[in-house]
Amino acid sequence: MKRCLRDVLRREGGWRGFVAPGVVALGLVTSASAQTPAPIEFGFLWHMHQPIYTPGSNILETDASGRFSFSVQDVHNQRTGPYTTWPRNAIQSGSGQPNLGAQVSFSGSLVENLNTLAANGNGNFQNWDGAYQQARGFNTAEGNARLDLVNFNYHHALSPLLDTRDLRMQIKLHKHMVDQQFGGPPEDQSRGYFPAETAFSARMIPALKAEGIEWTLFDSIHLERATQGYPHTNGSNLYAPNRADQINPALPDEQWVQLNNLWAPSRVAAPFAYRPHMAQYVDPNTGEIEKIVAVPAARYEGNEDGRGGFGALQYEQVFSQYRQLNTDPDHPMFVVLHHDGDNFGGGSEAYYHGNFNNMVNWVSNTPDYNATTVQDYLDRFPVDENDVVHIAPGSWAGADNGDPEFKKWLGDPDPNTGWSPDRNSWAVLTAAKNHVFTADDNVAVQDLQNIIDNTGNATERAWHYLLQAEASDHWYWDGTESWDSNVTLGSNLAVEQANQVLASLNDETTAPSVFLPQRESYNPGGFEWSDTPEPSDFEVWTFAYDVSGLDSVTLKYRLDNDGFNPLDSTDNETYAGGDEVGDWMSLSMSSSDIEPPDGILDPLVRAERFSAMITGYSEVLLDYYVEAVDNNGNIERSEIQSVYVGQSTIGGTGPDGPGFAMDGQLDSEAELAASHGGQNLYYAVEGDQLYLATEDGGEGADVFIFLADGPGELGPAQWAKSGQVAGWDAFLANENDNGWSGWFDTEGDQGESATGNGGGYLEGVLDLAAELGLDEIPEEIWVAVALFDTADGGELLADSLVSGPGNGDGNLDRIEYIRLSLLASVLGDYNGNGVVDAADYTVWADSFNSTTDLAADGNGDGVVNAADYTIWADNFGNTSALSSGAFPIPEPASLTMLLAAGGLLLGRRRD
Repeated sequence: MKRCLRDVLRREGGWRGFVAPGVVALGLVTSASAQTPAPIEFGFLWHMHQPIYTPGSNILETDASGRFSFSVQDVHNQRTGPYTTWPRNAIQSGSGQPNLGAQVSFSGSLVENLNTLAANGNGNFQNWDGAYQQARGFNTAEGNARLDLVNFNYHHALSPLLDTRDLRMQIKLHKHMVDQQFGGPPEDQSRGYFPAETAFSARMIPALKAEGIEWTLFDSIHLERATQGYPHTNGSNLYAPNRADQINPALPDEQWVQLNNLWAPSRVAAPFAYRPHMAQYVDPNTGEIEKIVAVPAARYEGNEDGRGGFGALQYEQVFSQYRQLNTDPDHPMFVVLHHDGDNFGGGSEAYYHGNFNNMVNWVSNTPDYNATTVQDYLDRFPVDENDVVHIAPGSWAGADNGDPEFKKWLGDPDPNTGWSPDRNSWAVLTAAKNHVFTADDNVAVQDLQNIIDNTGNATERAWHYLLQAEASDHWYWDGTESWDSNVTLGSNLAVEQANQVLASLNDETTAPSVFLPQRESYNPGGFEWSDTPEPSDFEVWTFAYDVSGLDSVTLKYRLDNDGFNPLDSTDNETYAGGDEVGDWMSLSMSSSDIEPPDGILDPLVRAERFSAMITGYSEVLLDYYVEAVDNNGNIERSEIQSVYVGQSTIGGTGPDGPGFAMDGQLDSEAELAASHGGQNLYYAVEGDQLYLATEDGGEGADVFIFLADGPGELGPAQWAKSGQVAGWDAFLANENDNGWSGWFDTEGDQGESATGNGGGYLEGVLDLAAELGLDEIPEEIWVAVALFDTADGGELLADSLVSGPGNGDGNLDRIEYIRLSLLASVLGDYNGNGVVDAADYTVWADSFNSTTDLAADGNGDGVVNAADYTIWADNFGNTSALSSGAFPIPEPASLTMLLAAGGLLLGRRRD
């Protein structure tokens, strides 16, 4: 049976304070009160890049063509400092610090441009690389280069959307360039990697490992979004993650920190998202696992540092907001400040000199912080090989805010014309790379320098142009100047060279090229940007092409057995599968194409779009991939991807089962269970599924619905609120500030929720039997609705309790829960008023021994006798949901007095 960490964190009164085996190693639980915070480590990544502005032309030829309305040479001249001496100067000023340095990602296209300018007599760039070579010779206390020229893609290609083959070639070329341009002994060659736009996906790992890379940076929010219970807010300019990605164990509430004094709309996970971990890739053919050290780059802090460095980012003010959580000296928090090193404030003279010098002075005079390179950090604090996490796909805040679909480079079509310049470019590139791959399989590359110089055989020249066409700039700037045709221009040049090889082939054995399959919508059955859930039925689409033509393109998909994909299992990641997944099902994918508008360069080759719909599923986890077969029988299978399909069936049929719609509106079948002071509790039951709803939190308070098999002892309130709460088994929550909703402390990964965010309801559904560990739904549960002021330390709003006005002590006590019967009728309710109370005893007593007045015949044996009294006694206090409100659970003393008044003293059915 699948289990996740959250499965073992449940206890009466919640999970706070429980430490499960292995949790400390993952950084999920700390004992801040018992430990002194360790110094926070921090470091820098400065990104330097300019593209080949016109594939096939150098910087001088581009300017001479008049293709752009600005001077490309001036763009470089305006950045002379970052491209020459300023980074060296900054690092040199911190030479008194043992570990201080910086990572610099320097693209190969920028190197080509600077060399061309220098060779043409541009005085700004004579011996431009000398300061970089010098700084690489400065060593840290660990013997590493203070200026680490990290591995990068030669032409700034977007790594997650490439194949392993061309990603490896981009990295190979960059490594070769660094060796030729900057020299240095082999030990100075970087072991790290910075992906363009900080765009990461686990599918990159095989290429990185094959090229000898040991660690990679990624944007921290994608580790946070892949965590159960992530407090999502649309204020981060990202829609909610898909539940298929949320497989990292949930974190304690106090480890979700809201940062102040900088732009940070979403909470950050400290220390979890400020520590390197291991990311893994599972080979879908063999099940073999490859791991790489994944170093989180601090999303908001890096963005703020890019405005001007020390002073623009208030280092100590910001870092001190989570320093109290930095209590593991063996794995201290590491804040990596990553941003462009040649743009805006981050590329200014003040950044590298005055502000950086001020930072050096500051860190030299405080023991609480230490500046370090990534390699020094990893050498001093090695990552546990078993500390494996999942990282959702996405990039940094500076482009598309980290959209998991990379929409900045994969924009949606125009709704009126169906045209997307981004998608057109990927269709052209998909076809072009198949020509180049096929040529490479028959006439191999002899020398990487030939690719850079555009010399050598036809395959090497084809790679030269293909890699230029892959630069992400062409997608980033689409719709302006001539960028929309740049990918096609480079691809056409590549195909012309590759076809010189293909012309002599009688047969070929290269598999088809298949673009990473996409889906529409990304969150089927869930929410993206609107208040209306997406349809559960969804489309999977891709581009596919082969030089020999395609025989078939098929969508394969299968059902996960329990809706959760744990990190310690590989069944979902392999084609063979296992006990946790079902058999593959197949759908033939239909092809389509669209004519480019006027003014767009015609491609020599272009892949068609293939698509298929997956319909009829709800509340399930699905795996899927695309299989393409060419006319020679060569087969290509895409990566296996997973998607959680939510409840909405808009536009689709959906399977049989509970029909609760998670849309932030009250479901029609919901009954009113209790009401007080304008706050209402609604419920419904279908099978083992329990539906609960109350007015949402968009009016200044956070809303909670607590659920308990029996309220426990008082314990600390949830979410760092003030006061105490009687122990719960699970709770549903809605955060006022951002409209986020979700379940906490549920068994496994179950539970769906939604909120109207200011104008509707907080609603949720879960399998109650599974939650309570029962074979069937219980006869009753205890429920409480409570609103708290939204800020940390917020107080309980007494009038929010649906059980009544409350006792005003600031706590949610046992007596302030209600007991809710889940039976269609209530055993022992002999007068039919929905409550089993003393009046039902009177009905029983008046008809005792009767065989005709059977209102109190609770067991249906045809006579009112002592057995029916036992039924009444066992169910005393139970209630059905009536408009007058449910019966609050009495404190023991109150129960005693009530029963004594009826002439009896009975025991509670449950404690």
